[in-house]
Amino acid sequence: MVYAMMSIGVLGFVVWSHHMYTVGLDVDKLVFTVKILLYAGNSCINSPLVFIALGTIYLFKRQSAGNLSFRTYATAVTKNTYISYKNLQPISDHVPNKNILTDNDFGYFLAGLIEGDGWFGYKQLYIIFAQEDISLAYYIKKRIGYGNVYKIKDKKAVRYICKNKAGLLIILSLINGKLLSNYKYDQLIKHNYNEHFNICIFPPLKKLTLDNYWLAGFTQADGCFHISVVKSKRHNTGYSVRLEYSIKQNDKLPLELLYKELNKGNLSQYHTNIWCYKSSGFKTAFSLINYFDRYTLFAGKYTSYLKFRKVYIKITEGKHLEEKGVKKIISITTKGSSETSTQEV
Repeated sequence: MVYAMMSIGVLGFVVWSHHMYTVGLDVDKLVFTVKILLYAGNSCINSPLVFIALGTIYLFKRQSAGNLSFRTYATAVTKNTYISYKNLQPISDHVPNKNILTDNDFGYFLAGLIEGDGWFGYKQLYIIFAQEDISLAYYIKKRIGYGNVYKIKDKKAVRYICKNKAGLLIILSLINGKLLSNYKYDQLIKHNYNEHFNICIFPPLKKLTLDNYWLAGFTQADGCFHISVVKSKRHNTGYSVRLEYSIKQNDKLPLELLYKELNKGNLSQYHTNIWCYKSSGFKTAFSLINYFDRYTLFAGKYTSYLKFRKVYIKITEGKHLEEKGVKKIISITTKGSSETSTQEV
């Protein structure tokens, strides 16, 4: 009976500890220290189970909240997630004007977009857009000159569909040789696009560089600029500000290439087999801002990016360490955006 009660207590305590760190809350070491000292002062620790429990708590305490943010089956080595704001490179308050995309630029953007949320069927292409990106769907339609945009029933999303042979040939000409992985390339080969459209489909590049619009299109499809304000006892304001960029995909290769190119963040796999690249490092944010200032996003995703950018500027100025600054950051991030979160602010 005694051992059963001890086991239940220890397991409950470990589960509680895990949940605290999973949601990003800080638990002062003093809590553990005082409890251990009180216990040690009243009796002897004879059970090895107690030592195991204390060791587990110590290990949990040493982990960062970011490393326990979701469950995975396979996780790559985390690279350079240091998030100190000191010595961060500043960026201009001025946002560069959007560039007019050449056909080559548009081809890379479209290739990234299709590899993110597109699908090639038999003589047809589907691309899914979030409701806030509907203007981009119509821009794609106008730029191609063919296709239609439909509202997806019971979902906050729209679908661009092109079944016209002339339109599909234009799309193939734009993206040919710009796809990164086999996933969409195999769809083209499976449905004999090379024969139907009398075009040689070039193999995937299997290489990602930050000197074209491919990542912009890929981010437009499934990328997320997430700004969060979470409770933290380590900050005088009581809150910690985080900038997180993430992308989720079934196809591992594009995320793996992005992970290697940025050399920061972490690459993980959910129990549903979906892969996720994620980084909350301020240095990653700087690299991404440099990229997206040059290779711009569109519609709702562009709005989320601008908020991400504004908060980065506040962080370089140390405003996230001031109560007034935190309130300003919350004001920026909560205006009409679902890409932000706060905890009891």
